[in-house]
Amino acid sequence: MSEVVIIGSGFGGSIAAARFTAAGHRVTVLELGEDWGDLRKAQQSQDPRFLFRLLRDYPVDPLRAKPEVTVTLGMGVGGGSLVYAGIHLRAPAQAFERWPAGYTRARLDPYYARVERRLAVAPMVDAFAFDRPRLFAEGARKAGLPPAQPMPLAMQGCTRCGWCVPICGLGKKQTMHHTYLADAVRTGRLTVLAHRKAAYVARASGRYRVWSWRTDGVARDYHRVTSGPLEPRDADLVIVAGGAIESPVLLERSLTAELPKGAERLRPFPTRRLGQGLDGTGDFVQGGFVPQRVDGFKGAVMMTHVDLGDYVLEDLHGVPVGAAVSLGARLPGVTKDWGRAYKDSFRDYGRHMLGIAIIGKQGPGSERTIAVHDEMGNAVVSGHAYAPPPGSLDAARSIIRALGGEVAQTPWELAGQAVTVHPTGGCAMGDGPDDVVRARDLQVHENPGLHVIDGSVLPGNPMRNPSHTIAAVAERALDVILGAHAPGEWPSGA
Repeated sequence: MSEVVIIGSGFGGSIAAARFTAAGHRVTVLELGEDWGDLRKAQQSQDPRFLFRLLRDYPVDPLRAKPEVTVTLGMGVGGGSLVYAGIHLRAPAQAFERWPAGYTRARLDPYYARVERRLAVAPMVDAFAFDRPRLFAEGARKAGLPPAQPMPLAMQGCTRCGWCVPICGLGKKQTMHHTYLADAVRTGRLTVLAHRKAAYVARASGRYRVWSWRTDGVARDYHRVTSGPLEPRDADLVIVAGGAIESPVLLERSLTAELPKGAERLRPFPTRRLGQGLDGTGDFVQGGFVPQRVDGFKGAVMMTHVDLGDYVLEDLHGVPVGAAVSLGARLPGVTKDWGRAYKDSFRDYGRHMLGIAIIGKQGPGSERTIAVHDEMGNAVVSGHAYAPPPGSLDAARSIIRALGGEVAQTPWELAGQAVTVHPTGGCAMGDGPDDVVRARDLQVHENPGLHVIDGSVLPGNPMRNPSHTIAAVAERALDVILGAHAPGEWPSGA
């Protein structure tokens, strides 16, 4: 029986917790944010005082900083699953073309299926009973695009109230808290410590030691905590699962921090690509006003999708007016973002605004152009040349125009600004001399027992909402780490 410390409780961390505890190991999970197990704390609200306890921005104040790329992520016990839309689309075969040998869609399919069973993923069969997906499908048909399909969602008993995001206060969304972490809790071998930000990882007395700061001394922006007493925890194995932004900088800090007496630094591992080559998964939103009644705030956040190969279009729950204003989107017929005309343009916003989300492969020269580094304990994100998947904006706009609507201008067109909520990469797996973790079991090179299991290890854009692929890769890695038999012949000798 080993002692395992897992840093982060999103898809990778929670699946690791369930698998290790089921195998008889004792596990401690350190989570940056707070515990949302008591859903009475959840609000059907866009109150910033609530949102900033669930969401973290890089940079912390993007409205003032106006960066080219803003990254927004969830935090709390359950990680990104708390705030995701419940979408589980498998990555297409072409997404794996540049992945390490052995990683193909066919070989990951058994792991996708395993995740789908645990999360009760199923298509939203009543999607077209709602105006928004019905109009989305009608516009796609009129525009000559492939037919819209019901979205595969991890929901149980969904009331279609529209409040899947930022958190389902009714407990119907199958988050990690409800599923994999709950499985781990039932073993009696799991300890979850909320409000802990990992400072660095080192070795001491032949084992690993993780130091963390407490984050419960602040009311929001828990990811910005960089001071206070450091709490040490020893472990035989450490799983880094902080995500594409926090995991690379934690490893960076671990190589540069001033260590306490008696601690030894991690063994040297390749760092040239550490924190480099992150991808935003082509996240974009295109909206427009259509004459038909959309009622964009009804139903699940995203209920249908149109598959266009290298990217998908997804009907999108109405973006809150405050967010649209803050992001600087410009609506038809309005040439400035203030004054009476601008205010009046939002009068029928919820009834007639059709939002379309885009996820997919970014264009040549705009892939993997995001980087992250540590700056005095905080993750700092930089990015350039961020662009939507080729042809995706035209396809989304063709739906709006086919319905007789008018297209809104995006912040990317107006100011060169983009937001992604699906970053991947930064600790890309592979077996080359510059790769941070090895492909076979996601172990940090030269550091047995230290693994990274989260979206940072994805070596390429999955071209779909990445949570499902992150979960499948996690299940695959844990099969190898724990010695379970991998489906089929993949990989030989693993």
